[in-house]
Amino acid sequence: MPRGNEAEIEQKIILPLLKVWGYASSDYWSKPKLGNGYPDFLICLPLAGDRSFNYLVIEVKSSNESRLRGQQQLRGYMRAAQAVFGLLINGKDYQLFYQNPLKKPLCQLKCAAGQLDRKSIQTLTKVLHRNAAEMLVSRLTQGQLKIYHHLEKVLQKNYAFPLTHPQRTSMIITVFNHKGGVGKTTLTLNLGAAFAATGKRVLLIDIDPQSNLTIGLGIDPLKDIEDQGRKDIAHLLLEPKVTLEEVVYQKRWDNLCLDVVPSHIRLADQEADLIRTIDIDRVLQRKLKNHPYDVILIDPPPAFGKVNAIALMASHGVLVPIQFAPYPIRAIEYVLARLEAFRPVMDNPPRLLGIAVNMYDQRNSAVNAQMQQRLQGILEKVAREYAVVCHLLPENTWIPKRAAIERATDLQQPIFSRNLYRELPRADQESIDELATTFENLARHLSTETFAQHE
Repeated sequence: MPRGNEAEIEQKIILPLLKVWGYASSDYWSKPKLGNGYPDFLICLPLAGDRSFNYLVIEVKSSNESRLRGQQQLRGYMRAAQAVFGLLINGKDYQLFYQNPLKKPLCQLKCAAGQLDRKSIQTLTKVLHRNAAEMLVSRLTQGQLKIYHHLEKVLQKNYAFPLTHPQRTSMIITVFNHKGGVGKTTLTLNLGAAFAATGKRVLLIDIDPQSNLTIGLGIDPLKDIEDQGRKDIAHLLLEPKVTLEEVVYQKRWDNLCLDVVPSHIRLADQEADLIRTIDIDRVLQRKLKNHPYDVILIDPPPAFGKVNAIALMASHGVLVPIQFAPYPIRAIEYVLARLEAFRPVMDNPPRLLGIAVNMYDQRNSAVNAQMQQRLQGILEKVAREYAVVCHLLPENTWIPKRAAIERATDLQQPIFSRNLYRELPRADQESIDELATTFENLARHLSTETFAQHE
């Protein structure tokens, strides 16, 4: 495929593709204003009267960059245009996004990504050709809103990435490591946002007295919860009549919504009360029964105390975040052994979902290889001595170390927030795109593995 700057890609690839796909120059706009920006192309077809239907937004990037960037930018254009598809392309790689504009809340799904070649263009043609757009417009004009369901089946048939899980179920995951400083809370928050961005209903439970997850979402445990007479995790655990619904606090950004059970510092002083309470280990398990969420992520303290037992008892799986550094690597054996020690007292022990690499410094390849080899040796030792099988998650799920995620934390927003994206300089926006892709990969991996095992 031809390569070059954005203008060259438009002339050599996009315009010829639009012609192959059956679009005349009257079917698209070049550089229209959408929201706060100007996408390269907007394909729209006429509806009844003077209305038009936005089918496809195309954002072109230079092929000179090593990585295809601009995912969050394209998502913003799709939202502003209420377009069905978004295509990000640089002449050598592409990403295809889909959304059902009629579905609320609106969720955007990456349904295809890879190298741009003859085969991928043939597959893209099946869903982006003018004939496909005209069929959708015709059905919508007749009021046949189920056409989107048919379109999603076509996408699932043609692309490797499933848009939805075949059977809707739920999973409860505790993100745990007793070693602090590995980015556990930041990972939990943004992993939850990644699930929410794919249309799943997500609940985050902060069961750590330090309340870092609560504060990281912009919720002040004193001003927003205690002073307002609202309840928190301590009420849920210690007061039998308090229900889950009473302690859920909803946090919303322009394109994202997360529910959270906030924590409070006083939980640290209530360990003795928890220990004295009969069958306290199962209290969260009972109160999460019949919950309405697709995904629940629990953020416990970095210690082995009573609240950790409560969290593990309620969970289907445990995700262990780690940093490629000597001490966190050495601590893994202890963490896995202690988790195994909980299993005999559990009716349905949670599965070890794997080791999630966080704050991955891609510049230190030699150190990373050494740390990975050392970690693999520890996992093999744990398997031999404790019969605990745990694996390192795939490299495309390793969360890179980027300043942008620290800025997001300082601004108390997940990296998937469009508000955050607009506030950041371009260099940080590119990092956000990379981070978002990695968190999406992690969410997709956990969905595939955990849902399949949990059913």
